[in-house]
Amino acid sequence: MSTAAINPDGSLVHFPVPEPQSEATIAASNGDLETLTSYTHTDKLFTPDSSTSNTPLIFAASNGHTSIVDHLLSSSPSLSQINHQGYLGNTALSRASRGGHSTCVQSLLSHGADPNIGNDKLQYPLHFAAFKKNPEVVRILIDSGKCDLTVKDRKGRTPDQDTSVEEISAMIVASRLLKP
Repeated sequence: MSTAAINPDGSLVHFPVPEPQSEATIAASNGDLETLTSYTHTDKLFTPDSSTSNTPLIFAASNGHTSIVDHLLSSSPSLSQINHQGYLGNTALSRASRGGHSTCVQSLLSHGADPNIGNDKLQYPLHFAAFKKNPEVVRILIDSGKCDLTVKDRKGRTPDQDTSVEEISAMIVASRLLKP
């Protein structure tokens, strides 16, 4: 599996989906709470893999492991650790939003995750939720009151323009009109 970007000539560049490398990122990716709770120092819990820059929090959120996300957030990470940008600039909130993992999204937002951090392609959590057709995650992001509903991706599209689901598009537009 890979993710793609567009070259200046219009051809696709394929990037491999990152695999966890360290013991902590492997445990987080696999939902192995026992291994993560065995660490006596929280430094390991937020150390990014050297090859991908993804942290255990990013891998856990990407795979929808709410118990792991909650465990990591309970160790009082800094906002910079919560909002760390890993592979291709994605945050844990971006990955959870992309995967439709609503409970992870709620946990991350309640601990200060910033929904207005775009990745290297200027895709934001709301873009991911809309594009991947996740109305529940779209609603959670909007209801947080923290989302900029007018952010544009690298193609100049707002999140409501980045979905094929009319319900999602209408939800975003209506919320934008209601926002003071």
